[in-house]
Amino acid sequence: MDRFDRNERFFGVDGQRLLRESVVAVVGCGGLGTHVIQQLSYLGVRKLIVIDDEDLSLTNKNRYVLAYDADPVTGFPKVDMIKRSVAMIDPTIEVIKVHASVRSKEAFDAMREARTIFGCLDNDGARLILNEYALAYGKELFDLATDTHKDENNFYFGGRLAYIAPDEPNCLVCMDMINLKAAQEDLASEKSRQDRESIYGVDRSALNEIGPSVVSLNGVLASLAVQEYMVQTTGIRKAVRQLQYRGNMGIVAVSRPQECPDCYFCNDVKDSLNDANLERYL
Repeated sequence: MDRFDRNERFFGVDGQRLLRESVVAVVGCGGLGTHVIQQLSYLGVRKLIVIDDEDLSLTNKNRYVLAYDADPVTGFPKVDMIKRSVAMIDPTIEVIKVHASVRSKEAFDAMREARTIFGCLDNDGARLILNEYALAYGKELFDLATDTHKDENNFYFGGRLAYIAPDEPNCLVCMDMINLKAAQEDLASEKSRQDRESIYGVDRSALNEIGPSVVSLNGVLASLAVQEYMVQTTGIRKAVRQLQYRGNMGIVAVSRPQECPDCYFCNDVKDSLNDANLERYL
């Protein structure tokens, strides 16, 4: 009996073989990404490409399942934390570290090898880049997001999962998962951001505002995403295209993606490979 016996009782020896042949990229090694990486490691993927340009900080430790109390909070790249922790789970998994932004040549080159990309990001500019990258190079993309907000009477919390398949229509723009105006602002040059601030009086500190985040909410969304990846990869069924977790209501709902036959991304970017000119984002 090997370590994957209980996996194989669920999805079979062939299913485990398919997982052991898988190369997965995870972009964003934060509250969502660490959950995803942990679960992919226990499933037994062959290689993980982990992409993040940040170091660990003190407030990360309440929600990063691969961080420990003794870890330093300065000068410790998240990708180093990931490699250390994956080796403790399964030392046979190869971990490729990219301590750089998704808007880097290193990230673009590394993702080429992956069949599947998990986007665990918190801004629409990077989300738009992954959407285009997955479409252009025929990758499957699982995009995750959590959200919390309050009004006078209610506290809303939850999140969503969107799955982009290489052989099916729709993308994150079609699904209305990206605010294109916000994405354009995220991707603007530093001079453009400074000009916008001087014109509109935007406080720079507000641009980097961070909201609440708890380990359990991240874990729910990450588990939903890895579950859909698992059933898709092992052939149990196709991954659901869109899931909504409405935490304040205690439900998970399946949403039907909107059809958008005139989508530029689906029609012009899809399968365009290098012609997509994604280097313009670098």
